[in-house]
Amino acid sequence: MASLTLAEQFTLRALTGRVVGEAIANAIGVKGTLGILTNKTYICASLTGAIEAAYVAHYGGTRRVVTTMAESEDQVKSALEGLAGSSLVFTAFGGEAGADVNLPLTRAFLRALKDTSCKADVFFHVRIWAPGFVKKVLEEDPSLAEGLKNRNVYTFTFDLEKGFFFFNRVVLGADNSLTLEKIAEAPIGVEHNELLRKSL
Repeated sequence: MASLTLAEQFTLRALTGRVVGEAIANAIGVKGTLGILTNKTYICASLTGAIEAAYVAHYGGTRRVVTTMAESEDQVKSALEGLAGSSLVFTAFGGEAGADVNLPLTRAFLRALKDTSCKADVFFHVRIWAPGFVKKVLEEDPSLAEGLKNRNVYTFTFDLEKGFFFFNRVVLGADNSLTLEKIAEAPIGVEHNELLRKSL
């Protein structure tokens, strides 16, 4: 990520957020309140704003978005509770922080899903999914898989050679295995592709 300037980081998140927000409305079909749990970083803030703007724009400004923030593990549960009533919760933390921050946040999020009354579907950011944080947490504590049951779970991945984002349903197996079922794809523009390559 060091090869991107801060301005390029903002542009990358704007481009990614637009695609994700449109997919949440179109491919996933969310029609109610969109909740986003983010952290206190400029980059995640730009991603959050872009997702919310694209989602609201899809419905002509007639849908509600709610954002909460967690800077540490102990803030995740209350942040999730602040998204009560959301149809879907997107985890917008990842790219600006390393595993030392994102893995504990992922663990706290899965624990909060299990321990709160939140019924929303869940969408894991690719920067949480691709490094295997969800899988690792479930391997460490299989009981946390309970929080993923009885709800739809999604993530997105991408293939820069093919030039596509892939939006996937996450299927939780009886043994807590996690597999992806592709539900939609979206083309990645040239500028977007170049910035993604620089960010990796």
